[in-house]
Amino acid sequence: MVTDSTVSLPAGLASELGVRVVPLDVVIGGERFVEGEGDTDARLVRALGEGTRVTTSQPAPAAFARTYARAAAAGAKEIVSIHLSGELSGTFRAAELAALGAPVPVHLVD
Repeated sequence: MVTDSTVSLPAGLASELGVRVVPLDVVIGGERFVEGEGDTDARLVRALGEGTRVTTSQPAPAAFARTYARAAAAGAKEIVSIHLSGELSGTFRAAELAALGAPVPVHLVD
């Protein structure tokens, strides 16, 4: 199973359940970070407390493509990929584009 970081699964739980999480980008005061990497979470909390503008940006289709390829290389015969609504974000579309070239069938859930 693949999802994006809007699901907010704790890393240990995602790993335990075998869920691969593709992170969104977080833009804090105009500077781009990858959600969940390094000190991004601490920066995010600090920025919100200070009233700094924070937005998110969808992952590139290549991020989903790499994740689908890794899942297939690990033995997945099919992938269920569940994402933030396409009505709210371009994340679903990025996953959809990546699924077109995936090495195994990808079943997308919007």
